[in-house]
Amino acid sequence: MWMFGEWGALIVLLLIVAFAMLRSPKRRRGPPNVNHIAPTYTKSSNRQNAEVVYVIDGDTVDVRVSGRKTRVRLDAIDCPENGQHWGDTAKFGLVKLIGGKTVHLEQHGQDQYGRTIATIYVSHANGSKWINVNERMVTLGHAWVMRKYYSHLSKERQRQLNRLEAWAKSKRVGLWGTSNPIPPWEWRRET
Repeated sequence: MWMFGEWGALIVLLLIVAFAMLRSPKRRRGPPNVNHIAPTYTKSSNRQNAEVVYVIDGDTVDVRVSGRKTRVRLDAIDCPENGQHWGDTAKFGLVKLIGGKTVHLEQHGQDQYGRTIATIYVSHANGSKWINVNERMVTLGHAWVMRKYYSHLSKERQRQLNRLEAWAKSKRVGLWGTSNPIPPWEWRRET
């Protein structure tokens, strides 16, 4: 009887510790080495202020630059399409980040459809930082990195995009938490 009491007390103690471990909030590590501050611009860089007029999907927006409407494709990322699983969620994520706001465009040229290819930056809520929206879409699990189209970026920016995508995948953030996410380029081929 005395031994059952010791074992019973030990079991109760182990259950209390296990319960406390389950109840304690897990510290979730953020994305690796995220630097959301925009790079320093030189006078020769192709940067413009723009007002976001309409978000078309997770990686395409219409902006107004100097009174003229321009269609912008976010550089080096690809989000699920409208009609594709997670497409509406990615679009809504971009609306939350930049909808109706003034942004900075770091232009990288044009695509075959005449859209301006750009990295978009939006001011942080406190106004002291500029958030790289393209990177943020990857971090939130709304986009794939388009390695085929990012060779014009510095090696550090390429590595950063790769790290953010790997982090989102490992933590099953956004579309990475769904079963069998299909890259948009494959989805477009099949539709």
